Amino acid sequence: MVKRRDLKQVHEDAVLQQFSKYMESLGNSFEVLETPDPPEAIIEINGKKTWLEVTDAFMDKDHAIGLTTGVSEDVEHISDSGRLVIEPDERFLSVLQSVIEAKYDKASMQSIFQAQGAGILLVGIFTPFASAAEIARYEAKSISGLVAKKSVKVFDNIYVYDGTGRRNFHSIYSEMT
Repeated sequence: MVKRRDLKQVHEDAVLQQFSKYMESLGNSFEVLETPDPPEAIIEINGKKTWLEVTDAFMDKDHAIGLTTGVSEDVEHISDSGRLVIEPDERFLSVLQSVIEAKYDKASMQSIFQAQGAGILLVGIFTPFASAAEIARYEAKSISGLVAKKSVKVFDNIYVYDGTGRRNFHSIYSEMT
């Protein structure tokens, strides 16, 4: 358990460490050069310098509160169980697109892009109704469509990962595809 104010940093550090292991499992070299925040990290993959940003897509605000208060030692846990969720797939797709679009439109991300080129976005999938693998498989086309509409391609790679349990990373968008 961690203090609520430290949760974001602990989470981002863990995601960065697990993404490093994922990249290395694919045979890539991976090194964290700096952690300026923003972005979460300046990294080097196979000798190529780039940057990495972490964000999360929660099913909704109640789910986010339920998960974050459950791991915070200094706030009372507010349960998110026992409620009816109508059209969870459509609802989550809207959240996912909003979270990604917000990162593309954010002034600090645009500024980093201008200085360093396109980076990598890691998006945590926090919904009990789908895994990151399912999201990557079924929503890649809609995310590619979203990115295509952007005049500035802030990220050349977007990965989704399972926010709870074992973090498996899945490419949902790549400038190369």
